[in-house]
Amino acid sequence: MANNRNLICFVAVLASFTLASSGEPPLLFTFGDSSYDVGNTKLFSSEFDPATMWPYGDSVDYPSGRWSDGAIVPDLVGRLIGNGEPVPPVLDPKADLSRGASFAISGAVVLGSRPQTMSLGQQVSKFTELEKKWSDKERAEAIYMINIGADDYLSFAKAHPNANLGEQIAHVANVLQKLSRELMSLYDSGARKFAVQNLGPLGCLPTVRQEFKTVARRGLRYSLFDFYGEIQRRINEPSRHGYTDTTTSCCGTGSRNAFGCGYANVHSKLCSYQKSFLFFYGRHNTEKTDQDVAKLFCSGDNHVVSPVNIRDLVGKSMTNLPAQEI
Repeated sequence: MANNRNLICFVAVLASFTLASSGEPPLLFTFGDSSYDVGNTKLFSSEFDPATMWPYGDSVDYPSGRWSDGAIVPDLVGRLIGNGEPVPPVLDPKADLSRGASFAISGAVVLGSRPQTMSLGQQVSKFTELEKKWSDKERAEAIYMINIGADDYLSFAKAHPNANLGEQIAHVANVLQKLSRELMSLYDSGARKFAVQNLGPLGCLPTVRQEFKTVARRGLRYSLFDFYGEIQRRINEPSRHGYTDTTTSCCGTGSRNAFGCGYANVHSKLCSYQKSFLFFYGRHNTEKTDQDVAKLFCSGDNHVVSPVNIRDLVGKSMTNLPAQEI
């Protein structure tokens, strides 16, 4: 595909059920790739994981396996809905899963599988194995965040650099069909509220929106967050959004600092002020960017997220939740 920036769009599919009248915060379950990984990679594989090394986590004083200088979108959304501390990686044998869990892992794909990671299907199977740890009500009221597909599309773009539009759309359709099946597997395990980060702009075409309608079940409706547009707005108008650099990574080497961050044998550069950068490393955002995303995802108006945002979908009881500032 001609422009890898054309691989970003945010689609949130969430149920219309509200929280219980008691106002208890919902559990949070996350699935996907490195953008949502909170440490599963280091627990799954003995291979070197650069996200466990400085300068990852620099803004919070320690690396945790997140491909960021600090918190990532699920951490921040969790705070905003009152879930508290970030949910733990599911592969941690000592983890307290009472508030939910993260199944996301670096390198995950929708189509096929890779030996050094867990595909989306394998992550969903892991959830199914553990589903009885949570009550039917907890699973129905929980929020399920999914961010995956970047590696599927980037691998396709590298393998087929001259693919025509029809071939690109066919590949997107294959990814979405598989994603739809995994969403239905989660639905069958009691999931009712989904926040799915998809990729675009192909992901925003009417044909793709129509594909998502095929996964609809009673009680489900979707909210579309224009993640692609928000990133583009920040790239095009950096100063308006508080950035000084929106095209170069804060950490790394090369002309755009796009490689090598966290590797001991690479003399990576590190910016002096992460909050002035849109990207921390490669395609991974800084904590500041993910803070913007989380706030808009939860409370943005219909120019950003439509037809409603997460707060409206969760319902009035969300105003009683012990939400934290981010």
